[in-house]
Amino acid sequence: MFYKKVEAYCKRNNIAISVFEKKCGLGNGTISGWTSSNPRIDSLEKVAVEMGITLAELLTSDQDT
Repeated sequence: MFYKKVEAYCKRNNIAISVFEKKCGLGNGTISGWTSSNPRIDSLEKVAVEMGITLAELLTSDQDT
């Protein structure tokens, strides 16, 4: 779910996921790793801030992603 939201955000904003990871201060491959493992809460917080949404919004599942 988290990976799909970030992927959709990056596509809408024409930015590579690797570039987005750097903007968030995350290591290379961190976000793509979320397809097979659970992310750390501090990583999710960084992503939410960079996306301009709340952590709750990032954690909420929705059908538009």
